[in-house]
Amino acid sequence: MHRSKIAIVHPLLIEGGGSESRALWIAEALTKDFDIHLVSMGGVNLERLNEYYGSNLSRSEVEIIEIAIPGVFKKCFDALRGYRLARFCKKRSSEFDLIISAYDVMDFGRKGIQFIADFSFDDRLRRTFHPAPQGVKGIFYQKSPLRWMYLKLGESLAGISKDGWKRNITIANSAWTRKIMKEVYGIETRTIYPPVVGKFPDIPWDKRENGFVCIGRLVPEKGVDIIIDILKKVGKTGQDTHLHIFGGIDNSPYISSLQRLCDENREWAFMEGKIFAAKKQEIIAQHKFGISNCKNESFGIAIAEMVKAGCIVWVPNGGGQVEIVNHPMLIYDTVEDAADKIVKVLKSTTLQAELREHLAQQSKKFSTERFTIEIRELVTQFLQEDSIAHS
Repeated sequence: MHRSKIAIVHPLLIEGGGSESRALWIAEALTKDFDIHLVSMGGVNLERLNEYYGSNLSRSEVEIIEIAIPGVFKKCFDALRGYRLARFCKKRSSEFDLIISAYDVMDFGRKGIQFIADFSFDDRLRRTFHPAPQGVKGIFYQKSPLRWMYLKLGESLAGISKDGWKRNITIANSAWTRKIMKEVYGIETRTIYPPVVGKFPDIPWDKRENGFVCIGRLVPEKGVDIIIDILKKVGKTGQDTHLHIFGGIDNSPYISSLQRLCDENREWAFMEGKIFAAKKQEIIAQHKFGISNCKNESFGIAIAEMVKAGCIVWVPNGGGQVEIVNHPMLIYDTVEDAADKIVKVLKSTTLQAELREHLAQQSKKFSTERFTIEIRELVTQFLQEDSIAHS
């Protein structure tokens, strides 16, 4: 019996991000019925990825194709780094029955499937939703003739056409992303929420710490400094709570400013660095609350993780993260609005119980089981329609 040959493409399969989980769980969903090839740049440690993302893939059922990263592009020049991957996919697309991009748009030279993770592929939208970082580094990200030439060079090296990716079936990671794709490109998409992995300890509510966790990259667009302002206002009302900030720590100006804020509020605000896998799941589940302040997040995998762990989580009004919590008491517009809503919830055990029940139902939308079913349906339908079109 013929088994269709499917390539799942991701630019860099390493532990830590949300789109990597999508790539692995697409493979997990399809290995029983198809010949799966994982295509990525750099080294792929499947065992570590399985441990981090909860997948159970083996090299006997998944073939890994590694595309070397040119040395000069290993730590910089993101727009140029992937040109060899793009060339591989376009040149060898005929070897596969289907190619799937697990991270944003790709031109395969033929129709495939692509999952939208964010809008980094469109420089104008990237600037709209997440302005350039501050300082010297941000100068290169600003709109300029140099920036335009740099991006055009990347397209030229990759050998892609301007609109080649538009022939693909496009999958959005939220209804918000779907709306943007329709408004900006006129493209109809389908929404499939990313899989949220991890087995979180079932810690009773009254045994959890009365504190907040904040998880993610510590960059200006995440607005962690504003979260400290919000919880400072909460503390001034007499509520006893605290904040743990998790994310990679370096010597950037923004992280230095966060460290100063935590030092000024050292009684309740703590910079904790990165956490992974079981330790991450344990710490989240030990706390009652979570919070984010990244505006226009296309989905927000860390938010969904906190919800799955049983936390009550607040998010700013905008982006796909609103769909995760889906409750007016958990969506805020301003620092004052956030503080007011948090205080109301902290003061009411009844409201806490209602919100926990609501979020428990929400978390079912982001299960690996649901994701697996939707991926199988998507791929089966694509291959059937493709077979008819070429018969």
